[in-house]
Amino acid sequence: MDLSLAFKNNTLPQPSFINGEKGNSIALYRYPAPLNNNVPVVLTHGTFSNALTCAKLATYLSYNGFDCWVYEWSGHGQSKYGALYPDAEDFALNDVPTVIKTVLGKTNEKSCIWVANSGGGFLPLMYLARNPQQRHKTQRIVGIGSQTTEVGKKWIGKLIVGFVPILDSFLGKVPGPAFGLGPEDENSAFLKQWCQWNRAGQWIGKDGFNYYRAMKDIKIPAFLIAGSKDYIAPPNGCEKLFLSLGSVKKKFVLCSKEEGFSEDYNHDRLIACRNSQTEIWPMVLDFIT
Repeated sequence: MDLSLAFKNNTLPQPSFINGEKGNSIALYRYPAPLNNNVPVVLTHGTFSNALTCAKLATYLSYNGFDCWVYEWSGHGQSKYGALYPDAEDFALNDVPTVIKTVLGKTNEKSCIWVANSGGGFLPLMYLARNPQQRHKTQRIVGIGSQTTEVGKKWIGKLIVGFVPILDSFLGKVPGPAFGLGPEDENSAFLKQWCQWNRAGQWIGKDGFNYYRAMKDIKIPAFLIAGSKDYIAPPNGCEKLFLSLGSVKKKFVLCSKEEGFSEDYNHDRLIACRNSQTEIWPMVLDFIT
């Protein structure tokens, strides 16, 4: 397809809505493939974002034969919180299985592929870690700028994980637009949990569940992509998540000039910029095909 068409298309189709387990409403945006001979792809965004983050990549993948479904987190875009004001585990354990069940039901397929950005990249892994009997429903996972524990290792990261909880304690949320972080405000519970993991350097659930330890039992093929100038998902954090996975077929790529890319990618540019459409999107397509 003409890549310029995918890049220009930053609009969303009309969503369908599904009800979560706690009265929340989840928006799903479908990008059907003209010729679909593949399993469906679920795309999702990260914090301070919404479905628009994935619109261009979804268009590209749909034109290349994949029936794509963009999952918009509760409380973001057109999705509603309801009684759910979630931390990362609430998203992973409530929304993720609901999305999988809906997509597989509507497509009559037995499994799906996840292509996820930032915080969205570890949500399906958290669900699969706790639900091994459901792993056969996920065929492959791609994480673009996704990590959980390594932001606090350098001074800029220490500022991030130290400042966010202070701001949150005054406002009860972190206003994304006001601080230039993205189009959405982010609720306190998710960011508190993420900051806690990154301060401690440990990926531990509220009940003491050790996610890194559980990753070794996840054998699903995985592709993790990191940007060399990404301070939200630093390369060592993405690689740590990659190394923890028990997948036999897995791939890690650092997007930097030194590795032959046209730029040293930061967090935002990994998923949607002029260079990512020609350097990163084809790698994603190749891995899921």
